[in-house]
Order: sequence, then C-alpha cells, then structure tokens
Amino acid sequence: MGFFSFLKGNKNETESGTNNVPTQESQKVCIDMSKDNLNKVLINMSKDNKIDMTKHTARVAVAMDYSGSMSDEFRDGKVQDVITRLLPIALRFDDNKELECWLFSNGEERLEAITEKNYENYVNKVMLKARMSMGGTNYAPVLTTMVHHYKDIEPSTIPAFIMFITDGDNWDKEDTNVIIRELSNYNMFVQFVGIGNDNFKYLKSLDDMKGRENDNTGFISVKDIAELDDEQLYTELLRQYKDWLANK
Repeated sequence: MGFFSFLKGNKNETESGTNNVPTQESQKVCIDMSKDNLNKVLINMSKDNKIDMTKHTARVAVAMDYSGSMSDEFRDGKVQDVITRLLPIALRFDDNKELECWLFSNGEERLEAITEKNYENYVNKVMLKARMSMGGTNYAPVLTTMVHHYKDIEPSTIPAFIMFITDGDNWDKEDTNVIIRELSNYNMFVQFVGIGNDNFKYLKSLDDMKGRENDNTGFISVKDIAELDDEQLYTELLRQYKDWLANK
C-alpha cells in the first residue's frame, strides 16, 4: 500500500461532519514512511552529481494557494495530506527542521511554521483560521514577502527552497514578472507546482522569461498529487532544484 493510499483509507470526520482529516496514527506512520522514501530519492540524486543531496542544508518553505477554488481541497483533507508529505523535506534539509508556511490569495499571510510537533491537523487548527479570506489568485504579494523575508529579515548563505502550490494561473502577471526577475538575483529557488486541470500557461512561460540573472524557478504540473507515490513526488519536486544547485 502506498503512502497516500494509506492516508486515504484512514480518514475520520471532524465534529462538524464536513472535514475529513487523516487520523493522528496514520499521519505518524506515513511521515515515517515518507522520510525513508525521501532518503532513497536523495541517495539516487547524489549519484554522479557534484551535489550530495543527502548532506544538503536549506531553508524550506511552502506557499499554499488559498483561493476560493481551493476550498474543497482544504476541507476534505487533501491539503493536509500534501503538508504531511512535504514536511519530511524540511525535516531533512531545513536548519531549524521547520517548514515555513504562507498562504496566498488576493494577498498573503504568514502562518506559524509547520513542525513535527504541530503538523497533525494543521489545516483545521491553523490554515482555516487564517485572517485572510479565500479570494482570487495573485502570486506577487506572497513572492514579494518571501523574497523580503529571506533576503532582508533572515539573510543567510544557506539557500531557500520554496514550494509554491497553486491550482490556477495568476491574475497579476505583470507584478509577478517583476518579482520573478528580482528573485533571480538571490540565493533562493521557487518550485512551482500546478495541481488540477488548469493549463498553467503563465508558469509554463517562465523558462522563456527575459531579464533574469539566473533561472531559479521550476515548474511541474500534476493533476492530483495523490497519483504520485513518495519517490515520484520527491523526485519531481527536487529534480530542478538539484540541477540549479549543481550549476550555481
């Protein structure tokens, strides 16, 4: 049984009867499975590569789409499942073993970092209690805030690895172009992950964007993250980041 199949087979309803969330027991078992699967991926990535990913250190963050079209995914347990699968990357890479977390919609909101102590039911306990309401899809506000955070508030020689998850193209393409060009000057990499059926025309166009100091963004499109097992997911999430590190 795969990681995500295990999660989906062990969901309970909350008191409201509207939210399905994985049980604490299933999340603990699955995060341990994911740690092992991530280690396999890092070992394979380090073969014939000048970067030893098994010894890599980074500041790790996630930016999660909080637009209205994501409402069902937040409430039916899918976003919680994704967070549980992403956390092992932070536990392995991050110097503080934390997954920094931001939501974005029309604007952005920083939340408390996700850790091995608080990840269980994090969506219901933290995300769905955000001050920000679910609205449209703008990328620039959250990217601007994250660039400022890692460049100015917490500067470091350690790279920042940002996983940016969205189910649709943005409304603010010109503003996003500006911040994408700016962040190309800094020691950070943004891995965009498109989920669902959107064409993601804008994100696909980033490879051809002019005026960047270096190409420090990646993009993958996955209809449903649940369709990928751990090794497939981690390989896709880290493949372009690994190449960027090797070519710095």
